[in-house]
Amino acid sequence: MSSPALTFSQMSLNRASSARKNETWLQEQQNRADTVFLPVWRSLCLFTQEQLAWLTRELEITRQLIAQASNCYFLGLDGEQAVFVLDLSDLSQQNLEAMLGDKYQLKDFRISLPLVTPKQAPVLAYGRALNHWHRQCLHCGYCGEKTLSLDGGHRRKCQSESCAKEHFPRTDPVVIMLVEHQAPGEKARCLLAQHHNIPAKVVSTLAGFVDPGESLEEAVCREVQEEAGVAVEQVTYMASQPWPFPNSLMIGFFARAKNDKLNIDNDEIADAKWFSAEEISTFDNWGDEGDNYKLPRKESIARYLIDTWLAQQQKQQT
Repeated sequence: MSSPALTFSQMSLNRASSARKNETWLQEQQNRADTVFLPVWRSLCLFTQEQLAWLTRELEITRQLIAQASNCYFLGLDGEQAVFVLDLSDLSQQNLEAMLGDKYQLKDFRISLPLVTPKQAPVLAYGRALNHWHRQCLHCGYCGEKTLSLDGGHRRKCQSESCAKEHFPRTDPVVIMLVEHQAPGEKARCLLAQHHNIPAKVVSTLAGFVDPGESLEEAVCREVQEEAGVAVEQVTYMASQPWPFPNSLMIGFFARAKNDKLNIDNDEIADAKWFSAEEISTFDNWGDEGDNYKLPRKESIARYLIDTWLAQQQKQQT
């Protein structure tokens, strides 16, 4: 199965995992005039009115931001050009905005995706997720002492000599699944849910975090049973997508329901229903006005799973 070009996937950078362990080499990359720096302030990223701020040392604002950054983490090489993320989170928003002036603005990454190119999206997602991990791991989870960033930001080490535990960037695996049911002699339908944390009338696939000691397939079966009361089989992997909100990996599956009787856990989801391909084809998109059902954001793997299923149904009917 070929890998689909999902948003935040198709990373173009060479992560240079061996070279980034060399502090001298890293400093040389930081000092190059053509090196790219991506500023991040807490959960916000830096944009101009029309595009992502893809800054080099040749700009005065870049040099100012480097001087004010609490940390600088290496992301990789784009050919010979190094790319770093700058953590500006320790600055107050007022002071940072005063430094930026009118040309640059702090914007929500997800809302501003139309300003990000397909090549930039996975780089920015990578930088945002890495920066988030560092903010969460400033102290050792074993002893509570401060940790030190190493290897260009891809390892942290406890500074207590008696502990000295090493910490590495984490990614939380999440299964996300489109569940199908087809009764004998009838058309197939898929299960879509309304979730508590997304706008009303938006329907999406089921999803959930993988538990410790659980395979991905087991997680799919458990989550569908817990959320919708449906037993599933024939769990088939479809695709995966880095999801930097804040640091998940979405692992997509199709699954076949053994029956279509629902027993919804309203603590988990607001509602769920079975929909035919014909019904789904009439739904609106995320952000559209009106009371019609709406599909997930186009950049999400949930939308990819739904669109793939619709295409399969259309193919079977022709």
